[in-house]
Amino acid sequence: MKTSIEWWNEIKANDTLREKWLQRQYVGEMSAVNLLSEVLIKYGSSATPEQMDTVIKVMQQEMLHAKWVLKLLQDRSIPCPVSPKATDRYWAEVLPNITNFDEAMAAAFHAENMRLHRIRAIANDESIDSSHPLADIKEVFSKILPHEEWHEETFGEMRNNADMTRYHDKGLEALNLVLN
Repeated sequence: MKTSIEWWNEIKANDTLREKWLQRQYVGEMSAVNLLSEVLIKYGSSATPEQMDTVIKVMQQEMLHAKWVLKLLQDRSIPCPVSPKATDRYWAEVLPNITNFDEAMAAAFHAENMRLHRIRAIANDESIDSSHPLADIKEVFSKILPHEEWHEETFGEMRNNADMTRYHDKGLEALNLVLN
């Protein structure tokens, strides 16, 4: 198992890993839009209008993140994945266990929390200054960071004591990730 900082140092040092990771980031952002849309279709009738508006705002921000990551891929001449889907590994452990809106929000809260560890590792990397070859990546993820912090906070508020921790922990194992 790797910490987020260990993971980021490995990604920084390996062009192939970094390219695959950037492609997965695009897939992840697009998949977040799709997953949240599915949540609203399945469980939206039990959400308040304000909760629906919040989920839609999160979807819009995730779409913006996908646009920023797509630009990174294009600027670096990295092929964009054709069929974005991110339901293997982490989500394979979590999605089948969601049965209502509160659990969906709890799962989203955990996913955002997990993602924040990695985004912070990138945004806080003091070895990358404006002249570094990875400065564009740091810049994009520094812009994504406040949105993801808000997503974590708002999903945490909307989960209404639902607990998806055990499924989240299984998802972390599937990713071989330790949060710190």
